[in-house]
Amino acid sequence: MINMFNEQRHQTRRSIEMPVTFFLKEKEGSISDYFFGWTKDVSPQGACIDTRFNNIPDIGSLLTLLVAPEKQNRFSDSDVSVPIKGKVVWNNNEKQSFGVRFI
Repeated sequence: MINMFNEQRHQTRRSIEMPVTFFLKEKEGSISDYFFGWTKDVSPQGACIDTRFNNIPDIGSLLTLLVAPEKQNRFSDSDVSVPIKGKVVWNNNEKQSFGVRFI
């Protein structure tokens, strides 16, 4: 089987597992529209995010990542987090992950 994927990363990625929440920019919704995941690896330009199958965003989607203070299954207005803007550049439903380029 030939691998049709060409590596596009120019920076070394570090394996770091941090809980994150993400909100799709296209959905101007409420706090309940956040999804949860965790980073698999991170570089200065982007990150690989693992999440549930039904939370995988489409390629090209704009989103905001929020680095969560600890592992959790909900997000509240009182949580302190760091917002990071990004764009989904690849997704893999089989592996339940997607790649984000920071913008």
